[in-house]
Amino acid sequence: MKELRTHRLILRAWEPSDASFLLDLESRMETMRYLGPGATLMTTMEEALASIGRRRAVRGAGQGIWAVARHDTGRLIGNLLCKPMSEEMQRAIGIGFEQQPSEIGWHLHPAAQGQGCATEAARAVLGYANQANADQPVFAIVDPRNEASQKICDRLGLQRFGRTRGYASAEHLVYVAPSARRQPVGLR
Repeated sequence: MKELRTHRLILRAWEPSDASFLLDLESRMETMRYLGPGATLMTTMEEALASIGRRRAVRGAGQGIWAVARHDTGRLIGNLLCKPMSEEMQRAIGIGFEQQPSEIGWHLHPAAQGQGCATEAARAVLGYANQANADQPVFAIVDPRNEASQKICDRLGLQRFGRTRGYASAEHLVYVAPSARRQPVGLR
C-alpha cells in the first residue's frame, strides 16, 4: 500500500502502535453510526490490534486502508479506505462488472470533522486509485441520514448512481466516481 501525502495530511499504513487511537475512534457511536449494518463498537485493545491486522492485509491496485494523520503533527485523525467491494454489496446494489469494483469510505475522529480533511484524504485516494487502475470503478455507499458524507461525495464530484435497500435491508445511497472508464450495469 502506497503512502499518500496531501497539503495537510499523511495517509499511511496502520501500525500496531496505532491501536489506542483506533480503539478510541471505533468505540464512539458518533463515528460508527453510519458505517453500515454490520458495524459494531470496538471495546478492547485486542479487537483494535486484530482490526489493524485486517486493514494491513488490504492491498491491490489503488487499494488500501489508510490511517489518516495531520502532516504537521503526525497526530492521527481517522481512517480512509478503498477496498474491493464485497460480492454481497455488488448483489445488493445490482451491479455487474468485468473487473471487481472498489468501495471508498471514511470516518474521522469528532475533533477532526468539519475541516475538509475527509474530502482532502478521499480526493488523494481517488486519484491514486484512478492512476493505478482507471478501469476499476469506485463506489461510495452512504447512509441517507449521513448528510456530511453526502456533501463530501458532492465535493469529490461523485455521481449519484441510485439507492438500494438490498444491503442488510437498510437503505443506502450509491455514488460512483466519474473517472471510472467502465460504467456499472444495473441497479435495483
